[in-house]
Amino acid sequence: MSERSKRPVILLKAPTADDLYGPTMRNHNLDPIFIAPSHFVFKNLRTLRAKLMEPHKYAGIIFPSPRCVQAVHEALDRNPLPSCWRPLHNYALGRSTHNAAWFTLQNLPTMGDHAANAHNLCDLIVETFGPKRDLPLLMPCGNGVGQTLRLRLVAQGFRVDGCEAYESQSHPDFAEQMRHALKYKRMETIVFFGPSSVRSSLQFFEKYNVSLKDRKLIAVGAGTRKAMEDAGMQMDAVVDPTDLGQLLRAIKS
Repeated sequence: MSERSKRPVILLKAPTADDLYGPTMRNHNLDPIFIAPSHFVFKNLRTLRAKLMEPHKYAGIIFPSPRCVQAVHEALDRNPLPSCWRPLHNYALGRSTHNAAWFTLQNLPTMGDHAANAHNLCDLIVETFGPKRDLPLLMPCGNGVGQTLRLRLVAQGFRVDGCEAYESQSHPDFAEQMRHALKYKRMETIVFFGPSSVRSSLQFFEKYNVSLKDRKLIAVGAGTRKAMEDAGMQMDAVVDPTDLGQLLRAIKS
């Protein structure tokens, strides 16, 4: 079946090399249109580097996202992470973050590859950490990334040293790509991935007076759902980021 005859769907995310969304959707008579809502700018890397060079002051490190792993790599000027971090309590949220830490930081072992969200990872940390919580956990984070996890851990009696090492900004090509995509007469579905996709979209919708009345809006993950709720956006579905089949059913329903 030709791409022209397939049903177009906007995915507000940048495609990755191992992304299953594109091939899976094309196999289900859908035409996914990837639009990156934001790009990332690193910051406070000197501060982060100073913390990374003092592992003896920490109980371990938490990576809420693959971008946090990259921030550590950049802060170290792409040099190896000090080996004293290896035996500590190290955690990564989800398989992609776990893999990023393993391959980027010289096989750094982390727990949390099966955690689907911040709540799951918090529960895992509580279960595996033990009662002694004198030293803080270092958590590189971004603006809006890692805050839920930090607050939950603090409520459980942990000390968390959050270091904001990057921030997301609207992608310079976002508005142009959205305007082009919305010219499709059958463009009825927009899938949001993460709070940054909500922020960038709201700016676009308001600036260009885009009506969402006849469009299906789908949130991927609890963080996206909360961002949409806070913005007063009506959602037709909220799906688990680990369940691609659930997203396909939500699009086709």
